[in-house]
Amino acid sequence: MSKRSSYIERMEKQLRQWDKELDTQIGEVNRKKEIVKNEYKGALQKIETRRADVLKKLADLKNSGEDSWEELKIGFETSWKELRSSIERAKSKFR
Repeated sequence: MSKRSSYIERMEKQLRQWDKELDTQIGEVNRKKEIVKNEYKGALQKIETRRADVLKKLADLKNSGEDSWEELKIGFETSWKELRSSIERAKSKFR
């Protein structure tokens, strides 16, 4: 086998090896993207659920009388803090 043929064969072999490595890396990236996408979707669903809870409790506050609104306010503030925390966690996690 000539030097030229040997050289070309080595380079082709190396390229095939790199192709395999790149395919593996691309597969990993795609898998991680899917995991991140699912995590992000899950985080958004939790936020939406908490947001709906906050809106309900806010409506309850609006419709409450002067005598009961202080009690409802406590539940509202708890839900508000949970919503705010969920939003902050999602923002920091997915930056």
